[in-house]
Order: sequence, then C-alpha cells, then structure tokens
Amino acid sequence: MMKEVDLTVALLVGGDSKRFTTKKALALFRGRPLIHHMLSIAKQLSPRVLVVASNDDQIENLQKYIGDVPTAVDPQGGPRCALNGAVTAFEYANTRYTLLLPVDTPLASVPLLKTLYELAGHHGAVVPAWPSGYVEPLHAVYLTEHAYARGLDVLADGGCKMQELLNRLSNVLYVSTLVLKQFDGELKTFANINTERDLRKLERTAARGS
Repeated sequence: MMKEVDLTVALLVGGDSKRFTTKKALALFRGRPLIHHMLSIAKQLSPRVLVVASNDDQIENLQKYIGDVPTAVDPQGGPRCALNGAVTAFEYANTRYTLLLPVDTPLASVPLLKTLYELAGHHGAVVPAWPSGYVEPLHAVYLTEHAYARGLDVLADGGCKMQELLNRLSNVLYVSTLVLKQFDGELKTFANINTERDLRKLERTAARGS
C-alpha cells in the first residue's frame, strides 16, 4: 500500500506542440502515448494526480487516455505559458505540496522525484539546478498555497516566466543535479521531447538502458 503523501502531481499538457505533426501528449513513445508514461510516473509518486490543460479541447482529446484522473483548465484569456499552467495547478491542488511535471519526459526517475518531495519541508520550492545555473522548475516541488499566491502576483504584474515565480518564493532549495545523479545516473529525468526527432532519439536511449 502506498504511504500517504501530502502531494499533488500536476501534469502540464497545455503546450502548443508546434514542432509536432501530432498532439505531443498523444505521441507514441515505445508504443504508448506520452500521457500514459507520465501518468504512470505520477501515480507512483502520489494517488493525487491532476492533468492541467490550456483549454477544454485539449481535455476532450485526452479524456479516453486519462480516464477518471481529475483535470483543470487555465482561465480563458490568460497568457499561454508554463507559469499560467503552474498557477492553475496550484489553484486546484488540495495538498500542501505540488509537484509539476511536463508531459514530455517519459524517462523521469521516480526515486529522484520522490527525493525532491522528501526535501520539501518548509521550503517555498525544491528545484533541481545544473552547475551552469540552469534550473528545472517543471520538475520541482512547490509549497502549494505560497506558490499560488506568488504566482498570481507575477501574472498580475505581466510576468510569464517560471523564474519570476521562483524569485518571489521564500526559502527556495536548489538541489544540484550532481547530487541527483545518485538517483538517475544519466539525468534522463530532464530529457524532454520538442520534436519527433527528439522522440525517436529518446526511444533509442531508453532501449539501450532496458
């Protein structure tokens, strides 16, 4: 039986997929739609999973693939950006913490993501960070109510970047990817898919590791 966790895992599926000939969430990775892979990962982290889309049409297209998983849709007329999806996730999450995940990282490591949650404590967010200074705000855990309030502030001020949210959160913990390698040696967690070529390349990577 899964240990009770105070965590909602929010899958952000609202991207436009402009470089895909099909809807990215439904693109087949190793014979299964990406949304299936990400739901499988999410359900290993928490029984509370939320699918966040930009509009009702996206939810309708995904409905037969997500079953009874709860959904949320960004407010109409808002900006099309990851931050807007994140704020929607925070609004609908009913847990102390929210883990954001994109729909296109099917090799994400469950142990790595669990570790981020276990580090959450009283931090406003727990965010992986590369030695270069680049961060992974869409593979991060947030203190839900705090992030929701600050996210609304950023949107009200015309901001649309996840970094703008992180800049306003209290006590953010940045975890080096060098440390996270002990859970995911090649850091495949963060390998995302922007094009169909990326997808095929990641399939080859997965095949080598299986």
